[in-house]
Amino acid sequence: MSKQADYQTVSAELESILAALQRPDIQVDEAVKLYEQGLKLAAMLEAHLQEAENKITKLKLQAGGNA
Repeated sequence: MSKQADYQTVSAELESILAALQRPDIQVDEAVKLYEQGLKLAAMLEAHLQEAENKITKLKLQAGGNA
């Protein structure tokens, strides 16, 4: 997955991993790999959200300064 992947794509992949982790027949090694991948995806989602929050804050400050 590229660093530029959009929020929806990353979110969908994380949901897929969560579903796989809930399978009763999952092997421990596979579960560990999926868990690690899920952590990376969660961090990517957090970065997307932080970036969006920063943009909104900046826009609010600009709008407040121009009012």
